[in-house]
Amino acid sequence: MKTSELAKLQIPVPPLVEQERIVKLLDEADELRKIRAKADNRTANLVPALFNEMFGDPDTNPKKLPIVSLGNLLSFKTGKLDSNAAVKNGAYPFFTCSREDFKIDRYAFDCEALLLAGNNAVGEYSVKHYKGKFNAYQRTYVLQLLNADHSYGFMQQALQLRLRELKRLSLGTNTKYLTMGILTNIKIPLPDSTLQLEFAQRVAEIRELEAAQAASRQRLESLFQSMLHRAFNGEL
Repeated sequence: MKTSELAKLQIPVPPLVEQERIVKLLDEADELRKIRAKADNRTANLVPALFNEMFGDPDTNPKKLPIVSLGNLLSFKTGKLDSNAAVKNGAYPFFTCSREDFKIDRYAFDCEALLLAGNNAVGEYSVKHYKGKFNAYQRTYVLQLLNADHSYGFMQQALQLRLRELKRLSLGTNTKYLTMGILTNIKIPLPDSTLQLEFAQRVAEIRELEAAQAASRQRLESLFQSMLHRAFNGEL
């Protein structure tokens, strides 16, 4: 739009008292969004805090838990597909090295697993947990527990706390990547299966809280955008 056309646009300008009322309503709505964001940030820290409370700092291992290599805890496979194999509205999840979720129309795995991104421009990896039918990119590691008594919920967080170490150990220059040798030699403190299960159950409760907060956040955002629209159309 040209400057001359922009200058001709007309917008409703209510009396000052009305403007102040609208601004006050918008400020209150925005404050609710900020409070929601603070609560979300606190919730995001609950899982790492719970892990530390139950098992201690994995770097110092104050509870003197057995130290076990991932190669003795997990089986390692990779996907076979290029990242461009994703399709819109596919029937199954397609795990790549992106944090974004993709879909695909065919699956190669039907199991419970952790999905570890093994290829990243800057070594910022992620680990996800899924159970069901899915497919994976050729640099995404599909990790399955060797012991059925162990917990995927525990193992996901244990790996999450090793992502900084994985970044440091990454190979490559323009693109960072992880090898099977790097992964299998990563060591973690391993509590007994009962404690792992207790941790996983408490994490599941936290995830339910996060889902409820996400729905609340979406409602607040929709409300705020609606109020903005109405305010600039003289309807608030």
